[in-house]
Amino acid sequence: MRQKTAYIQAVLHEPSVVFLDEPTSGLDPRAARTLRGMITELANAGTTVFLSTHILPVVEEVADTVGILYDGELVTEGSPADLERRAETGETRSLEDAFLELTTDERGTVGEADSEASAADTANQRVVEENTDG
Repeated sequence: MRQKTAYIQAVLHEPSVVFLDEPTSGLDPRAARTLRGMITELANAGTTVFLSTHILPVVEEVADTVGILYDGELVTEGSPADLERRAETGETRSLEDAFLELTTDERGTVGEADSEASAADTANQRVVEENTDG
């Protein structure tokens, strides 16, 4: 319900630009589909929509231009189809494949940002274990 309310608040005054952060998060499939349609209609009516999401099939469905941010930097931008074709391996078939290729270093490992997140997760795991041991 919170996502629906936030969307309505964002578009009620008919802005020329809308920022949406994970708009389909927590929605059931029917509500998510309805919201994706509403986002598409909003964009087709001339509103610029900045959509931040980790759900790449949503991006493929509603976006005409995509920017991939990685480790705090814009690593590429273009249409979903352009990004799929632009991948170096030639085996890329989806936006998810392109994202994974663009955010993996030459050794086949993820970059520093993911390593730091993994270290933080490990530290948090230790704290939880220590607190539950008694």
